[in-house]
Amino acid sequence: MVAGNVAEDRAPGGWAPGGPSLYTARMCVALGARVTLVSAIPHGYPADALDGISVSATPGGQAARYANTYDDAGHRTQLLLQEGSPIPLGLVQDACRDADALFLAPAYHELSGVPPKPPGLVAVALQGLLRTHDDEGRVSPLPEPWPHVQRFARDGAFFFYSDEDTAHPDTLASAASSAGAHVLVTRGAHGATHFAPGLPPVPLAALPATPVEPTGAGDCFAAAFAVRMLETSDLTEACRWALAAGALAVQAPGLAGVPTRGMIEAHLRREAA
Repeated sequence: MVAGNVAEDRAPGGWAPGGPSLYTARMCVALGARVTLVSAIPHGYPADALDGISVSATPGGQAARYANTYDDAGHRTQLLLQEGSPIPLGLVQDACRDADALFLAPAYHELSGVPPKPPGLVAVALQGLLRTHDDEGRVSPLPEPWPHVQRFARDGAFFFYSDEDTAHPDTLASAASSAGAHVLVTRGAHGATHFAPGLPPVPLAALPATPVEPTGAGDCFAAAFAVRMLETSDLTEACRWALAAGALAVQAPGLAGVPTRGMIEAHLRREAA
């Protein structure tokens, strides 16, 4: 089960569907998982973006709205145009009652924590929790992220975020792993780092990619990790799948970049040859 508001990203032709929860849900569906998405779904949201996903929508909810631009190095400048509606934890609890895993992927602070009785595997995409904005909507990293992250920390949870999401990514990862979470910090073309409770950080080398657009790559990385971890209970295998999914996701724009299970398996076979 995935919880978090979908987003609408301003594009030249109008509003494009996006957001961490949507990319996470789409990646899980592409890997063959049955997915329920708890989210604010505004009227007129593109139905094809939600194809194959069971939706539990917050009544009358508003999606988060963003405007994104990227420089030649792939660094993003972002404006928050609309925060989106809060998602009650009770709704999340009800929806995940029979789920094997819960993936929390907020777009912008709409979730207040982990429900009291989550399923066995809990994953949290921290990107939306690590943001703040100024009076003009310019998004920047929170100067003191730990109080916001701490509400989601629990033994055995998996946290995901980019090294661009916070000013001190390794410091935050160390704090979260000390609280019992496994933390995977993605670093673009430099791969990722796994911070496990009580152990030194482990670097994970990136797989080759030809970047076209980075939107959603971190969400595909995280979702592929969670699905494979649920299937195998093998951290090394889950990391391999995450790295392959992230590499494939940057090679096409937007939701078109979400890779299938077959694409990931083929990519891993090529790299192993």
